Amino acid sequence: MIKFGQLQSDLPAYQNSGALKVDNVIPLKEGYKSLPGFQALSSQGLTGGAVGLFSSFQATGVTNYGGDATKLYQMNSSQVFIDKSKSGGYNNSTTSNARDFWNFTQFGTNIIATNHADNIQKFNQGTDSAFSDLVSLKAKYITVINNFVVSGYTTESGTEYNQRVKWSGLNDSSTWTPSQATQSGFQDIVGEHGNLVGIVGGENSGIIFFEKAIYRMSYVGTPLIFRFDKISDNIGAFCDKSIVSFGSMIFFLAQDGFYMLSGGQKLVPIGNGKVDNFFYDDLSSNLDGICSAIDPNNSIVVWSYRGSDATSTTTINNKLIIYNYSVDKWSTGSGLDLQFISTASQEAFTTVESLDVLGNLDNLPKSLDSYFYGEGIVGLAGFNSENKFGKFIATSLSATVDTTEFEGVEGRRSSIINVRPIVDSEEDSATVTVTPITRASQLDNISVGTAVSTQDSGDCPVRSNSRYHRIRVSVTGNFKTMSGVDIEARPEGKR
Repeated sequence: MIKFGQLQSDLPAYQNSGALKVDNVIPLKEGYKSLPGFQALSSQGLTGGAVGLFSSFQATGVTNYGGDATKLYQMNSSQVFIDKSKSGGYNNSTTSNARDFWNFTQFGTNIIATNHADNIQKFNQGTDSAFSDLVSLKAKYITVINNFVVSGYTTESGTEYNQRVKWSGLNDSSTWTPSQATQSGFQDIVGEHGNLVGIVGGENSGIIFFEKAIYRMSYVGTPLIFRFDKISDNIGAFCDKSIVSFGSMIFFLAQDGFYMLSGGQKLVPIGNGKVDNFFYDDLSSNLDGICSAIDPNNSIVVWSYRGSDATSTTTINNKLIIYNYSVDKWSTGSGLDLQFISTASQEAFTTVESLDVLGNLDNLPKSLDSYFYGEGIVGLAGFNSENKFGKFIATSLSATVDTTEFEGVEGRRSSIINVRPIVDSEEDSATVTVTPITRASQLDNISVGTAVSTQDSGDCPVRSNSRYHRIRVSVTGNFKTMSGVDIEARPEGKR
């Protein structure tokens, strides 16, 4: 059997230990499994294009919050986002095709949101009926470190501080005047490392991302309050919404590719020699729209971006690039229609009526009694081009995986006469085809043959004669795993 290797689009095709095309699947230690499609769950969309999503966990359950250019929303039990904006709404900016995204965090029962165009906002769950100003301070980024609310890239009294970190009082999100008594304060991290582009919070320390540097921010108490240590020079975040964390791991996109920061100190290039060049070659526009999310159900981090073949408006992303951090393997996603993605939950599907939004129940990737559909189960979520909230819980996307390029018979031309795809389907619900891809010389362009459907025996009779071969396996519908192909080849003349 020729096993499906990992995605290594940056390496040569011939005898690549992986593959050049691995699309709409999730990497496993061996082979791949299906990637569920996006299912809109809201009956109506936000007023404008979505630029923020956050799930809040309280004793009473999980509540989602979202934002667009002029409003902040709270999701109700019918998965509809209700306007909870302060009076007059917001002024999310928009010059030179740039957008101000909402950043959210939670401090006790307060949901805190900021977009740098307006004062930092707060919403006390169970008490407030609308968001209101937390403080007369504007900031691009917000998080919680230790027992402080921490902001980054601020505007104060009309002056912009692009390298400033500012934090609230200890256990007091409403106090922001610098004071040894409250431990509120700020720090300008001055240097030739560009703008501050993100903060990731933690129990006793946080990570501060600049365009060309990374710092660790550690709580030390009075008089300093926090200590700032540089942990990376010349490597920073290329896009702020590419930064996403899970446990002790932080993933982000730098100017030279994808990285993981582990344990707050070990920097690992995870895309080098695999997908970095492919990604930047495929990235077409909407750079500020690159966004990311963690799906802990599948141990993957996902980046959404606008790549080749995009046809919708310039703020809509059509591609995913996917990294399984448990097995260090990549894949891609395509043919999508996404305004924004994040990690979020949904309301539980507890009645027959609530299931209607899922469409044809026979086509779901998991059984209805799966934990996958329960409240509080976070996963890959977002908004589509209609600004409707949804999750990746629909029928599996149509998958395509190529083998490496190989010689059917070593050192000469050969004919591939039969292919048996090793695909474990869900109750025969999937349609599987194979397509031969050939070229006579490494100097030639590839020739893509005609797709052949599997017979009842599982075989795909083909007639493909050349020196170099690849086999493309395509699966439509739900399936469990794709492992590789068995082939039958016979030698031909050397010419």
